[in-house]
Amino acid sequence: MMYFISSDPNHKSKLTNPYDYDPFTVWLGAGTPDGGLYTDRLYRWDSAKHNELCLKHFGNIGQYWDNRSPAKIQDFLRDYLDKPNLVLCEVQEHCNVSSGYPVWYLSYQEGK
Repeated sequence: MMYFISSDPNHKSKLTNPYDYDPFTVWLGAGTPDGGLYTDRLYRWDSAKHNELCLKHFGNIGQYWDNRSPAKIQDFLRDYLDKPNLVLCEVQEHCNVSSGYPVWYLSYQEGK
């Protein structure tokens, strides 16, 4: 894993603050987002749907998104949100401040 070293003395990296780090972009695609969501919400909104689509697209029901490809994430979101023209724009990793666990923010363009 590669870590970003910042010249900002207030920057909290995953290396220096493993349970309270600043968000960072994991993947950046094209397009201007008009929507987005946090991955932990997907499970809370509909755990059965989440698990079914995770098995379909990723082969597991885990809630860690760091090893999932952008193309598969896009396909998952298209099915989950019932938006067949959705385009994934960005994947960011955040630290859930209440638990210290990672959570991912997925921004997308809904398409027409």
